[in-house]
Amino acid sequence: MLLVKFLNLFILLLIIAASYNLFFGIDNKRNFSALQHENQQLLLKNQTLAEENNLLETGIQSKQKNDAHAEKFAREELNLIYEDEHYLRFKESKLNEPQG
Repeated sequence: MLLVKFLNLFILLLIIAASYNLFFGIDNKRNFSALQHENQQLLLKNQTLAEENNLLETGIQSKQKNDAHAEKFAREELNLIYEDEHYLRFKESKLNEPQG
């Protein structure tokens, strides 16, 4: 009989400890709801970034398929020219720089 009372007391203490952690511990209900709110905000932000990423990816793919864009990029960014063309580079001078 003493063992049964001891086990009942032990189970009651475990229930009290679990309840304490539920309401006052690290993983309490208030922290849980705050984490849920933060998770919802992050999911919305992630969705917005995914949509923006899809738009950028679509733009990149359309520009890669466009020969005029590829030629413009090659000429302006990479300074490439056709075989029969001449590349002219102009020296930039500042207004107050002496001529010489």
